[in-house]
Amino acid sequence: MNSGFIDAFSQIIRIKRVDKNTLIETIKTSLVSAARRKHGQDADIQVHIDEAKGELEIFRVYKVVENVENGALELTLKDARAIDPDAEVGKEIREELSVEEFGRNAVQTAKQVLTQKVREAERDKIYDDYKDKIGVIITGTVRQIDRGNMLLNLGRAEAYLPLREQIRKERYNQGDTVRACIMEVDKEAKGPQIVVSRTSNQFLHKLFEQEVPEIFDGDVEIKSIAREPGGRSKIAVHSRSDKVDAVGSCVGMKGSRVQAVVNELHGEKIDIVNWSENPYEFVSRALAPAKVSALRFNESAGDVQAIVEDDQLSLAIGREGQNVRLASKLTGWKITLTTVKEVERRDRLEQKLQMDISEMYGVSDKMALKLKSIGLLTVQKLYKTPLEELLDVEGIGQKTAERLKAMAAETMEELNKALKDLLEKELEEEEEAVEKPLFDETALAPEPVRKSKDVVPTEEELFGGLDSEEDGDDEEDGGEEPEEDDEDDETDGDDAGDDDTSGEEDDDEESDGDDDRKPPRGKTGSAGSGEETAGDESPEEDEAGEISVEDDE
Repeated sequence: MNSGFIDAFSQIIRIKRVDKNTLIETIKTSLVSAARRKHGQDADIQVHIDEAKGELEIFRVYKVVENVENGALELTLKDARAIDPDAEVGKEIREELSVEEFGRNAVQTAKQVLTQKVREAERDKIYDDYKDKIGVIITGTVRQIDRGNMLLNLGRAEAYLPLREQIRKERYNQGDTVRACIMEVDKEAKGPQIVVSRTSNQFLHKLFEQEVPEIFDGDVEIKSIAREPGGRSKIAVHSRSDKVDAVGSCVGMKGSRVQAVVNELHGEKIDIVNWSENPYEFVSRALAPAKVSALRFNESAGDVQAIVEDDQLSLAIGREGQNVRLASKLTGWKITLTTVKEVERRDRLEQKLQMDISEMYGVSDKMALKLKSIGLLTVQKLYKTPLEELLDVEGIGQKTAERLKAMAAETMEELNKALKDLLEKELEEEEEAVEKPLFDETALAPEPVRKSKDVVPTEEELFGGLDSEEDGDDEEDGGEEPEEDDEDDETDGDDAGDDDTSGEEDDDEESDGDDDRKPPRGKTGSAGSGEETAGDESPEEDEAGEISVEDDE
């Protein structure tokens, strides 16, 4: 072994941080593989390395026999003494081999084996270093981005940040610094062994642990976390000391501590609430900023009905249901929201639908008396009663109790359907009442004023039709012309001859002097000249007008 080999040997140990004994065994294995590639897989190859002296020796071992059965492992005495003059039958001899005689292929094989073994040793070292750091925040540099998945350089190791573990609003470039939480260390993975995340609850927990000394010291405990990465998060904290305010410790002076966490998460909103053993208090705080009026728990199903005022419903729901969804995750209860008005309506209708136990199908009078004696007065009460309590009643066996529960379930299904129909009916009635106005608002609106025309009609437009009609009347009457028509002609002549204001006043005086006379049909056209429209006349006047027209005809 020359000095160059020793330097390379030391450099591998320093850079790859591989154990020296492991590296020595790896080199021996690679050289044995290379020797067997040339001399056969059955050949007995031995490698000796002395790091202190810088010696490397490769031997092929034979067994001296009288009759050779396996040429790869045995030699005759004659051939053995050609290698070692002191050889004897039954003993082993060693033939020294030179690396140069292995050939290029054998050396390449040795190199591949050495590289593989060093890589395996390096992965084992990384696994040992990080297997106990799950949940710890690490800082890495973006080395490569492939379809959104990122490869982070941690110095002596690499970490894999999948796209699913990234906050959707974040964008990184090669060379950017990224903080993430170690989620998994896989020894058998082909690629990077360390998988990190920025969307896990553990990452948020560790960020608060770094920013809040009270959490790190154990005075404040984070009980639960509900998170939608990039959007909003809720955390429930509890103080183990009466002197420490849990929420105030996490918020910090002027919000400095929580703001540092928000900045790391690129603007993710964080709600901090006090944890409580009392489910009522805990659920009410979790639904903040909405104010809860009442809560109804169903412990057997893990459900809770939160009742809020109408103006608090939107706050309790949150944007796209985010607030109530996070509150459910934080508390572990399945929360349903309803308003006080809806609850009152439902309770009122349920009260109407209360069915006496004696009215349920299949219950005899004797059985009804027995059930009422233990407080089961209604079908609703029987439905909510556990089967075990029914079995404790004297005279009720397993089959009878199961039959009662089954009948109660069927009856309740029908009652719930009826309740649903009543609710829908009332809602429809309310909607119709809202849509229908209390009174006709158009009755109070002022009458429309029609604008008069600016253009004054000519004599031909006003009385053109009148002349033709009068001519027709004259022919029917035998050529006699009534006196009233003469007076009208005179009036028309005055109107045509005078355009000034005084002429109009004369016409008015003449018309006023003849009140008992019916106006001819041609006079109705003057109403459109700008003085008064037909639409302004009263209904009685319109009818009288229609009748007069028919009389004229």
